[in-house]
Parts: sequence; C-alpha cells; structure tokens
Amino acid sequence: MNDNTSLKSATDAGFGINGPSVVVTPSRTPVVTAIESHDAIGFVNINTTESEYPTASFRYLTAISSSNNSAYVHTDSGPVLCVQSEATKKAMQAEYRALSKQIEYSDSLIACDEISAASEPGDNRVNSDIAIPIYQDSRPIGVQAAAVLDSARTTDAECADTQTVLVPSTIPHDSAIHLEQAGYTLQSTSAVTNARVKKDAAERQAIKIVQSAGLAAIARIETQIADMTVSDGQLLLQGEPTTTRHLEQIAAAELAHRGVGSGDCVCVITTESAVSRLSRNIGSGVLSSTSIQSGVPIQIGVCPRGPNGYHGLVWRTIVVESEGGWERRAHIAVEAALETAIETVEPGISPTTVYNEALAELAAFGFNPSASEGSAKKSEDINIMIHGIGLSKRERPYIDSEMTMDPGTVVSIALGVFNIEYGGVRLCDVVTISEDGVSVAGSRATSPDDMNRSLTPTTNSYSS
Repeated sequence: MNDNTSLKSATDAGFGINGPSVVVTPSRTPVVTAIESHDAIGFVNINTTESEYPTASFRYLTAISSSNNSAYVHTDSGPVLCVQSEATKKAMQAEYRALSKQIEYSDSLIACDEISAASEPGDNRVNSDIAIPIYQDSRPIGVQAAAVLDSARTTDAECADTQTVLVPSTIPHDSAIHLEQAGYTLQSTSAVTNARVKKDAAERQAIKIVQSAGLAAIARIETQIADMTVSDGQLLLQGEPTTTRHLEQIAAAELAHRGVGSGDCVCVITTESAVSRLSRNIGSGVLSSTSIQSGVPIQIGVCPRGPNGYHGLVWRTIVVESEGGWERRAHIAVEAALETAIETVEPGISPTTVYNEALAELAAFGFNPSASEGSAKKSEDINIMIHGIGLSKRERPYIDSEMTMDPGTVVSIALGVFNIEYGGVRLCDVVTISEDGVSVAGSRATSPDDMNRSLTPTTNSYSS
C-alpha cells in the first residue's frame, strides 16, 4: 500500500502576520495501518451538515480545511477527496498551493529522525505529494465515496472480494446508507482520533504559538483596563461605560494582529442568576454586553485558533479595585489548585488523578468538593475541566476516559470556583507532556500574583 510515510515538518518564521508559526503536514499512516490490520478495502471520513467531530480528523489527514459535503477516501491507490461544489474544489486546491509555498519558503525543516520518540506519530507525516486528488460532481457525497471504493476494487485484484470499509463512529446516517447500499460492510474505527492524542513536534509548536497569542491577548486587555477610569464603581473607556464586549473586541484585535483567529473569546461577569449556568457552559461563545464594575471579578477566556487549525485555551481573572475579600481567597485557591494539577501531571498519569488532586487542593482552602452536586440553587460551585486540545477545542483524553497522558499529549487544565454573592474566578493553562517532563505551553503574560492584583487605573501598567 501507498503509506506516504516520509516526514518533513516545516517551521516558518514568517508564516504568521506577527511572530512565528508552523506548518503541520498531513498524517495518514494511522489510516493505512488500520486498513491493513482489518483487511479492509479502504477508509472513509465524511463531513456533512450532520457531522461534528470528523472535521478535525479531516484536517489531520489532509492539512487543509474541510467543508460540508466533502469526503476523504483512502484505498490501496492512496487518498482521494470528494466534493459536490466546484467552489469547494477550487478553495481546497488554493489551500494546497499555499501550503506548498509555505513549505518551500520555510526557514527550517525538522526531519523525522530528529524528532524524539515522545513526538510520535511524527514519522507518520507526509512532506512529498501533499496535495490530494480532488473529484467533484453533484451526487450525494456518500455515493461519490462508494464510487471511489468501487474503482479500487476493480483495479486491485487483492481487494476484489473485500467488502469491509472502515469509518469513524460519527459517520452521517445518509452516507452510511449509501455505502451499505453499494454493498459495503461498515466497521467503526477510532484509528485517527487515537492517533491525534499524541502530538508531534510540529503540532506541539503550533499549539505553543497560538497559546502565546492567547496570553498576549489577555495581557492587552489588562493594559487597556489599567488605562481606564472608574466613576461611581463603573469602568469607563474614553468616558463611556466599558462592557465585556469591549474587552472581547480588544482580545480579538490582538489575536488578529498576530495572525491568529479569535475562536471563542469570552469575557464574563458572573451574576447570581448565571452562576450555575456559567460554571458549566463557559466558553460557549455566547457574547454578552455586561457593564464592568469595580470590585467584581472579570473572567477572561480566549480560545484562539491558528491558521493551521490548532487551538489554544487561556482563562484569567481580573478584579479592578479589589477589597481583597472572597475573590482574593478564591483566586489564591484556584491558583494553588492549578499549580498542584500541573505538578501532578506526568507521563502515564490519568486525567482523573489530576482532577482529584486539584479538587483536594480546593477543599483545603475551604471550597466544598461536593458543591457541584445537588440543587442548582447552591451558593457555591466548583468546575474542573481537563481534556486534550489540538485540532479540536476538546478532544481525547477526557477526565472520564481510561486513557493516560502519555508523552506527546497536550491537555488544557481549567479550574473555577463560583459564588452567588461574589462572582467567579477561573484560571486555565495548556500543558505538554514529554519524556523530558511537563511544560506549560506559552510564556505567561504576567505573573500569577499580578492576576489577582487590584488594578488601579492610571497607576498600574502591563506589558504585552
């Protein structure tokens, strides 16, 4: 089989508008290996309006963006893309031309033998023949995928009697029906999602870059807040009341300046009616326009997305003119729990173990570990989220999975406490696990002590 296993990951110091970026090439070996091990004719990944998670896997396999009504089909003859729209085909071809140029003019190449074992599946990546043939017609995408499989069975005598096709468990129903009607037996595989858990050197660098941009965006918000004035407890920007939407726009502008998409950029002021909801659905992307008061915690969340599709995730909490009451105790507790969680992370540990250590640390500061259970009208709430991050904002491993965090895994650790009367405090960092240890992706824009500082406008300043 054509496994396309030669690797060159390209790092381009000028790819981003400001600062470095990285080119991440396709990874297809997990699919090839799965096809061989299951004696299947091929693998099909389909994106339609019914799809949700296959989009990230599509980019992992192709290194370009997906769209509705597209399919990645891999057979003995290699990969093929199927689309319905001529415009989609042209857009994909343009992406491949741009990707080739980025690699051609990159300043350095990281060869597969230079990538440590911790970066596997780095040697699965493709540097030659990156562009995939793209076929376009108006037929349903499942019908097109079946036609590609039919062609493979016709041209390959070894596959003539093979009917098994590997698909993600999330394959859209109508496409599954089309493949089955064409005579194929579908077998679910998690080969791609499993492979995506371990990030290679290029992927880890892509996440580090976008995470640094997210931290810079929050630092920019801090700078802007320090220049604001306070009148009757209200923060004013150029004499007008400041809202959470203003802060979101500041963050989005900083990310755009750095060549990074804003993704979900959320600033929230937790209110009594929203405590329980926000603690569970934070980062939903729903923008508010709440005016900002002094002495009230401002939770700032940034989930930037780089041009290569990889995400970062940062949460910080700021209080203007804090009186040093509940919010200070809460920030110290959450900061300590986050540090404990990071210190607990090591190769081979489970997310559940990290979760339990963070929860115990919050309990040591007087925050009830059972606060998240029972009535929604409780006075206090705890929220801990630990999950992988990469081409998806949330991906394996999860807290409730049995997977361990092995070398190459990148996870976000987000902790928060919420109080009906006082508001909420949330912090989040992204952590990379390697054979050499654990590191926090991106440099902190400010020190942890600064994040809980009472920001006195016109006297405090922050650098980006």
